[in-house]
Amino acid sequence: MKAKMFLASLIILVFCVLLAACASNEPITVIESKEKNTIETAKKLIQQLQNNTLSGVKHTELIDITPTNIWDLTGYQLFKEYGGSSSETYIVNNQKAVHIGNGFGGFGVTSAVPYDVNNDGNMDIVYAYSFGSGIHRSAISWIDLKSFTEHQVEDLPNKSEFRMEDVILKIENKDIVVYRIAGMDESKVDIYSFWTYPSDKDIEYMVLEKDGVLYWENNKLVNEGLTIEALPLLCIFLCAEVNAESSLGFL
Repeated sequence: MKAKMFLASLIILVFCVLLAACASNEPITVIESKEKNTIETAKKLIQQLQNNTLSGVKHTELIDITPTNIWDLTGYQLFKEYGGSSSETYIVNNQKAVHIGNGFGGFGVTSAVPYDVNNDGNMDIVYAYSFGSGIHRSAISWIDLKSFTEHQVEDLPNKSEFRMEDVILKIENKDIVVYRIAGMDESKVDIYSFWTYPSDKDIEYMVLEKDGVLYWENNKLVNEGLTIEALPLLCIFLCAEVNAESSLGFL
C-alpha cells in the first residue's frame, strides 16, 4: 500500500514539474519573438555586418520601414538608410542583419510583402527596389529567411530594356501582383516618399499599371507579364478584331 502511494505521489510530482516548466517557457518565447529592435540596436547589427566599415549608417539616418504584415508573419524588421547618396536596406532580427537589394543612386526598397515563395512552409520576403545613379531602374528579388540567400526575380518574356519605373507589390488572390507606378497626384504625394517608404495612403494617390504576376516555375520565382515588345502585337490583334467587327456591321 505504501509503495502504491509513493508511486502515485511521484507521478503527481513529475506532472507538476513538467506543467510548471511549460508554463514558464511559453511566455518567454512569445515575448522574445515580438520584441522589436531599436534604431540603435539595428545600427550596431548593421555595422557588425560590414565589419564596422559602413560609413553610410554613421553619417545618414537609419529608419524603420517594416510593413505590419512582414513583422506579424516573419518577426523580422526592415531598416533603410535615409539622407545620403545610397538608400541601402537591411533585414534585421535580434541576432543579425542582412543587406538586401541595391539602393545606390536610387530609392532602395520601395515595396515588400511576406510570402512563402518556395512552398516550404516558411515565410520569405519579396521586395522591389530601385537604384542607378545614371539610369534609374527597378528590380524585384526575394530572400529565403531560412538560408538568408537572395534571389533576383526574372522577367518572362525577358525584357530588352531596364524597367525605369518604380514598382509596388500587392498580394491579390494569394498571388503577388506587380504594378509599375505610371504617375501620381503630386499635390497629395511627392517623390520624397520613395526615399523613406511609400505608405498605403501614398499609394492611393498613385497611378498603378499592372506589370505582371509572380509565379514559382522550375524552382525559381519569375514575373510573367506583357513586355514592351509584346504591346505592338497586342495592338495588331485588337485592331484586327475591331476591323472584323466593323465589316460585319457590329460597329
